[in-house]
Amino acid sequence: MIRTKVINDSTDLVSIIRAFDSLTKKEVFMEISKDWIPSSLILDRFGEDGREALEFFDKMKLAETKWTTPEEGIDGKPQKMYRSFYSLFNINISCPVNEISEIFNVSSLDDFQFKRLEEDIYAFIGTTGTFANKVSEKFSISNTALKALVKRSNKFQYTGLKITRTQPGPEST
Repeated sequence: MIRTKVINDSTDLVSIIRAFDSLTKKEVFMEISKDWIPSSLILDRFGEDGREALEFFDKMKLAETKWTTPEEGIDGKPQKMYRSFYSLFNINISCPVNEISEIFNVSSLDDFQFKRLEEDIYAFIGTTGTFANKVSEKFSISNTALKALVKRSNKFQYTGLKITRTQPGPEST
C-alpha cells in the first residue's frame, strides 16, 4: 500500500531532514519499509543507534508499531514490531526566510550542541512540564526554533501549550 506523508508545516522538515541524516537511520528505514520488523532484529543488527532510530521514526509518525503475541516474541514475552508508515513524501510549504533559516539551523546543530541544549531544556521543564513560552524566554529562542528542537528530540514533546518529557514505553528496546 502506498501512503504519502504530506509536509505543509515548515517545522515538519526537521523530521524528514533528521530521518535520513545517518547511514544507520537510512538503513533502518529501508528495513522497516519492506515489512514488519521486530525491534530485537533491529537492535541485533544496528545496536543502540538502531533502537534510537526506531524511537525517532515512531515519534515522528514515520513508522507504525504493533506488538507480537507472546509466542512470537522473545522468551515468551511480546515484542514491538515496526513498519514504515509512508512510502512517499509530498512537501509543499511557504514560510518566511527567517523561519526556514531557524529550522535548518536547528536541524544542522552538531550532536554535542544539540544534546547540551536538549539536556538543559529537559532539566528546566521538570517532570510536570513547562509552558513553551517560558522555555523560549529562558533559552532566548523563538517559538519556531523551539518547535523544531522538540521535533528533533526524543526526550520531550508538546502537550497542548506545554513541553513535557516523553514517557518511556513499556519496552526499552
